Amino acid sequence: MRTDRGPRRDRFSGGRALLRGLAAAALACVFTLLVLEGVLRTTHAFGARVSWSEPDSLLGFRSTPGSTFWLAKENDHPISERFNSHGMRDRERSFERSDGVCRVAFLGDSFVEALQVEMDSTFLFLAEESLKSEGLSVELLNFGRSGATQSDELLMLRRDALRFSPDLVALLFVPQNDVADVRPGTADGLLRPFFTVSEDGDLELDTSFNKTEQFAMRARINGLKQRSAFVSLLADRYNMLQLARRSASLAPEDGAEGLPGYLTLCTEHPDPAYVSGYAMCKTLTAAMVDTCRSRGIGFLLVCCDVSHRPDETSRWRALDATFDPWFFDRDLGAFADSLGIAFLGLQDAFSEAARDGGRDPHWGHWSYRGHRVAAPLVADAVRGLCEDRSSGGSTSGEALAARQERRASAAKHK
Repeated sequence: MRTDRGPRRDRFSGGRALLRGLAAAALACVFTLLVLEGVLRTTHAFGARVSWSEPDSLLGFRSTPGSTFWLAKENDHPISERFNSHGMRDRERSFERSDGVCRVAFLGDSFVEALQVEMDSTFLFLAEESLKSEGLSVELLNFGRSGATQSDELLMLRRDALRFSPDLVALLFVPQNDVADVRPGTADGLLRPFFTVSEDGDLELDTSFNKTEQFAMRARINGLKQRSAFVSLLADRYNMLQLARRSASLAPEDGAEGLPGYLTLCTEHPDPAYVSGYAMCKTLTAAMVDTCRSRGIGFLLVCCDVSHRPDETSRWRALDATFDPWFFDRDLGAFADSLGIAFLGLQDAFSEAARDGGRDPHWGHWSYRGHRVAAPLVADAVRGLCEDRSSGGSTSGEALAARQERRASAAKHK
């Protein structure tokens, strides 16, 4: 009896060939990805780097403690350094404070975190070293986090900064970002906490972002982002696309050129949405002051400059003749007085630096020169407040105001 096995053998043979082909394709794909990963890690092509952040159910995200960042934006060379064991862009700090040390916790966004320059070139590092060279025992702790607003900073103050027992808390207010990002209607992203004010005047926290599928997805892929430059690059490009779409949705429908929303506050024709955001910024700052005051901690409010170059100011005034670049310095100075806290405005110093010529103090963020402009002013403010505190005096700002008056530039403005 003859049995014909030819077709079955052909089928088995064809199946094995298919499996071998699939295995070879998979190996080739894995090899290609490994090569691509190696190239991206060593060359940082397209700005590729492994992620240094992680999801945070309260803040949206935070810098991963002990991680290394790599950044090549704005500066003419890449910056790569490590965050400390607390996830701060700072030298190593302990929760315990040494006797006789005046410790200042500095809150703010990317201007404070300052990833665009080496740590020893940041204004906080320079200010601390300057004060130490005078024989003062001070520590300026960097709680800056890129993208932070007063909402995040109030939460970071309560959850993180107070654990370090500061004598003083300083807040850098950055009008360019803070006024918009503090409200969902104008923020460039929604994966973050927001506060509202109840009918009773109480602050109510909304962290519903951490229950969204988008936040859950970020949490799921975070491990890959921290291990793969390729995955991190894909995630970054996706986030950039989302940001572009969000920005387009917030742009004026007629496409007409006008002042950026936050700068309308510097005119007689403020945008109501930004008036609301600015009011929320003040409410949250007042909550920070109350939190500190209840613990006997002094407070310093610092205002970042908004328009430092004459040509830039002229451009804004061409769009609205009532534009006043000193609005935030004056208004926040009066606000600080109403709260009984110290205030430091940086508009004069940066405008003077721009008029003096030389390197621009800005790349977008502060350049090396910008940090050198800010450092002595911050050092001066901290010196006065620490001296007042050590002598049992007030930290409401009288001594700082006197020092600022002596240091005021000769520049005149109206």
